[in-house]
Parts: sequence; structure tokens; C-alpha cells
Amino acid sequence: MLKKILISLLLITFCFAPNYSIAALRDELPPLERLSDLTIGIKRIEKGLKYEKKMKFDKAQKMYEEAISFLLKETKKQKINSNTYFYLGYAYDKLNDTNNSIIYYNLGLVVEPNNVNINKFLGNLYIKNNQPLKAKLLLENIKNCNCNQYIELKDNIDNLNN
Repeated sequence: MLKKILISLLLITFCFAPNYSIAALRDELPPLERLSDLTIGIKRIEKGLKYEKKMKFDKAQKMYEEAISFLLKETKKQKINSNTYFYLGYAYDKLNDTNNSIIYYNLGLVVEPNNVNINKFLGNLYIKNNQPLKAKLLLENIKNCNCNQYIELKDNIDNLNN
């Protein structure tokens, strides 16, 4: 009986004491900021890649579809960003939707023509679809970058010709 009384007193003290109340604790926490749709989309793509490594292709596909949903929301906010278009192109490419992938990669190039990642991935997509002339044009866009993306795309084009 004494135990029940002590527990009750402790609970009452905890609930009504201003220093220990849940409301006071909540007010001390910093406000949470929502992640941008771009950030959420990127995280979904990263999660999809992890599922692919584990050979869980259905879950990976679901993550890519969710990523596309968040990335499309980002584009509707009128925040034109080559990264958003790059990740949209990448997610569609992972879903084997070549047409949409090409569209979004090209939109990214409209915003930032010398983006080395977009040029590389779009070039590789053209190589995969047996369009080496288009890939060579993209290679020209990044010839002065002195980067691995240029070397990789050039090697892929050269391997196609051999």
C-alpha cells in the first residue's frame, strides 16, 4: 500500500511540477524543419541502391518510384535545379524508363550545360541505346573538365567502337 502511495505521489509531482512537465520539455526543443523534397528523393534513391545490393529488386523499384514522386513535387515548387533533373533522370533510368530519363537529363543540361554528371550519365544512356554520336556530343561538353567523368564516358565510347 505504501508503495502505491509513493508511486502516485511521484507521478503527481512529475506531471504538475513545471520543471519536469512534458509541455515544458517540448517547449525547450528546437523546432523541427521538414526536409526538402529533393533531399527526401535523394535519400529514397540511396535506399533503392542499398536494396539493389541486397538483391531486393522489388523494394528498390518502390524506392525509385517514391523518389520520383518527391522529385516531381520539388519541380512543381518552381525551384529550377539541375540536381533535381539529374536525380529524376537517374531514378527513371533505374526503372528502365529510357524516354523519361533522357527528358530529365536533357532538362538538367538546359539549366547547366556543363554539368559533368548529367553529361556522363546521359552519354552512357545513349551508348546503352546504341547512339554513339549523341554520346560524343556530350563528351565535347565536358572535355575541359579534367575529371573522371570525362575519362569514363570516353572509355565507354571507345569500347563501343571496338
